[in-house]
Order: sequence, then structure tokens, then C-alpha cells
Amino acid sequence: MERLLNITKVECIEARYLAGINIVKNTGVLLKQWRNWHQLPTIGLSSLTSETKVVDRETIFSLKLKSKLSAGFAVAGRHLCYRLTTATGGRFLMGTNERPYTITNIQDNYPSEVTDSSATVLTAEYSNIYGLLAILD
Repeated sequence: MERLLNITKVECIEARYLAGINIVKNTGVLLKQWRNWHQLPTIGLSSLTSETKVVDRETIFSLKLKSKLSAGFAVAGRHLCYRLTTATGGRFLMGTNERPYTITNIQDNYPSEVTDSSATVLTAEYSNIYGLLAILD
């Protein structure tokens, strides 16, 4: 799998709209049809960290996505999944339509200094047995 050091585009969708996907463990995911993704207004590159640990002989993947946004973003109690696109065109899915869902936090910054960033920061965390899924179709 290519290294995800250059995430150029972040899109989201409600988890319920991912019903019917096929997950091929250790390979990726087949979305099988067109989905209505919402592109987020990111500033610069987004970052993703991935950690792997073994718990009771089961591999658990923990993902953390961070993006600066140029506009506010309301989660409003929705369970969201994210499609990440890299500079080389690779596309990956973070989250599925099943529990555990991705946890999304939004932080609005109101800086006290003119030189500090006032961007909205999106942080999404996801842990499960699949990890980051390469989109195969």
C-alpha cells in the first residue's frame, strides 16, 4: 500500500449511504455504485496516522485524520465516513456503515493573535479490524 503522506482531498458521506459495500479483508473495499460524496473545503494537505495493535489475537487498527477547513462544518449527530484522495490519485475509505462508527470532532479557533490560524479543525478517529480500506472500484 502506498504511504499516505499527501492527502489532497477529503470527502464525507453519512455511513447509512454505504450499505451494500463489499469489504475484501486485507485488500480493500468495493463500493459497487455511485455515491454522493460531499467534498470538504480543506486548507493545504490533511494528515492521517495509523496505528496497529493486537488485542486477544485480533488486529485492531486505529486511524486519526486531521484537516484544516476554510469554512465551518456541522456534524449534527451524523455518523460520517471519509473518502481520502492522495496526490498520486489513490482513494481510501475511512469508516463503514457498521459499528463502531467514526468519531468526528470539530474545533473552531478564535485566536487572540492576528498571526494565529482561525481555521476550523476536523479530527476524525476510527478503530476497527479493517483499518484504512483501499477503494478498488
